[in-house]
Amino acid sequence: LFRSMNRELYMEALLKINEEYEYNNYYLSKEVCLQVLEDWNESQRIWLSPEEFESETDASQTPPNRILNWLIKTGWLKRIEDFSTLTTNIIIPDYAAVFLTAFEELVNPSTDDTEIYIQNVYATLFSFKNDHRMNLTMLKTALVNTKKLNKALQDMLHNMDKFFERLLNKQSYDELLKEHLEGYVEEVVRRKYHILKTSDNFYIYKMDIKRWLKEMREDDAWVERIRQKQQMEQKATEDRASVLDSKRTEEELPFLYTRRNRQEDVLDLIDQIERGFDDIEHRISNMDKEHSKYIRATVSRLNYLLSDETERHGMLILLLNKLGSAETESEQSEM
Repeated sequence: LFRSMNRELYMEALLKINEEYEYNNYYLSKEVCLQVLEDWNESQRIWLSPEEFESETDASQTPPNRILNWLIKTGWLKRIEDFSTLTTNIIIPDYAAVFLTAFEELVNPSTDDTEIYIQNVYATLFSFKNDHRMNLTMLKTALVNTKKLNKALQDMLHNMDKFFERLLNKQSYDELLKEHLEGYVEEVVRRKYHILKTSDNFYIYKMDIKRWLKEMREDDAWVERIRQKQQMEQKATEDRASVLDSKRTEEELPFLYTRRNRQEDVLDLIDQIERGFDDIEHRISNMDKEHSKYIRATVSRLNYLLSDETERHGMLILLLNKLGSAETESEQSEM
């Protein structure tokens, strides 16, 4: 799929099939699959490039048939024959379903990841601090979401350069204004940047989270209680594992022992979450700087186009040519 010239069409076809697949309780007949692809083909008139290993027979079929046959042949879809009803069913294998999540993200990128992650961290830490049934898995979940939030912010920073490039490519005032309002403002300010800055999203959770982490760190009795509970759970796990170990080879045992005894302390996890929030603050600061740079660049570019600099430059070139036309140094100095 990834080497094919038609990869974007195949990805979109898989998403169309998956949409119907979920609606039909994860089972589709071949006929329904083809109908989905035919409806899609009618709406946008698909054109497929020839595939390297496609036979002449396959290449002569309609685009929906070509797509379905190619996806089955390459393993992205799987065909199961039901001999009792004499029908052919199509399913999406597990590994293809994993990729479908990525394809969906490419087509419809999440607009509020930062809000989701900060709320997840907030809810998880609140439960961990106040629920007597808590365990370290909850703290690890909070750490994972902190890392994901950092990654979402870093992606925002990395994508800023494309807006500067688009800004410089605009040659007229109306094009530049449209790029700013419909491009940058819609894609970044309203859908992403505001999540970090408005009072009801990031900062309202951040202060509570930092306060809880500080309280947990300084409560020695609470930390010791967590450690004792972790040791009890670890011992129960080792007791269950010892039964299985008796059936394993001597080569496997050292690896298993190391893996099972590699446990993280509660204070280590709190440290990592705190460092993650320090990184988030740093990235938000960088995002502020990039945002300010973009706004300044936009205003400068608008002023440049509005003041008709092209005419001024032309007059300056004429003046320089006239100065350069002087035959002697004295004439040039006089000019």
